[in-house]
Amino acid sequence: MASPSDRVRRRRPDRARVVREAFRLGWRYGGRVPQPVVRAVAALAARVVVARDDVHVRRLRENLTAVAGRPADARLLRLGIASYVRTFWEVLALPRWSPAEVVDRVELVNGAVVHDAFATTGAVIALPHSGNWDLAGAWACLTGMPVTSVAEQLGTEEFAAFLAFREGLGMEILSHRAPALVDTLVEHVVRGRLVCLMADRNFSGRGVEVDFAGHRVTMPAGPAQVARRSGAALIPTVAHYGGEPLRRGAPMRLVIGPVVPAQPGDDGLAAMVQACADFFASVLHEHPEDWHLLQPFFDLPTSTQVSAR
Repeated sequence: MASPSDRVRRRRPDRARVVREAFRLGWRYGGRVPQPVVRAVAALAARVVVARDDVHVRRLRENLTAVAGRPADARLLRLGIASYVRTFWEVLALPRWSPAEVVDRVELVNGAVVHDAFATTGAVIALPHSGNWDLAGAWACLTGMPVTSVAEQLGTEEFAAFLAFREGLGMEILSHRAPALVDTLVEHVVRGRLVCLMADRNFSGRGVEVDFAGHRVTMPAGPAQVARRSGAALIPTVAHYGGEPLRRGAPMRLVIGPVVPAQPGDDGLAAMVQACADFFASVLHEHPEDWHLLQPFFDLPTSTQVSAR
């Protein structure tokens, strides 16, 4: 005979299945929602979510306070939630946009840096969880720089759904669990692909300790390792909405940073990751609302330093 807890579990919807269904319906209908409606929903959602002040809002407040260098007030939090909603809608709408619409929705800052590197040494782009990185990848593919990236593989069906979505945008996606991942990414650089990697939050538990906005954190060393081993340019890049996530017609900006010089050894690897952290923090200080990080970041976990291999 089933226990009460078993019966509750049977009645409770599987969260992963609910999320899959939400994205399936969203990708089917999301692009049809007019942008004025999205802006209104985002503004309302921002007020409701911030007023609830749940654990995610409190974590967002801590993260934005740290990167902004000032207490994150209700206005900044509402801008942050509205930016998150805009990104969520864009992800749902992306498959319905024409190539011209995708290109028009991105404004490049310091673009010569990435174009020159891609045409010569190859490039590894390191990004924080800011703005819409899927839009950035789609833009790159449409402008002659085919993208290879890595996605966190949480569940088989979820990974398959997002794999199909991103491949439909022209990207090639690898699982973070893939064996010899750094070797494979180096091969993709050699094949003439633009390797774009999320480089702020450390999922693996292994990373390099750096200073980020005056706080000690661990950040992944993968982008620096791939760049150093392949000879490609390591280029930190930040996506943001220009301080007005709800402004009609505002494009997303891709701010391209300077090339980070390759340096040997463990200390050199740490210096390369630190240079990325410095660039991220400098841009996010001006545009904190677009940093979509609702998870712990500034509480430094116990970590194992990676080797310089």
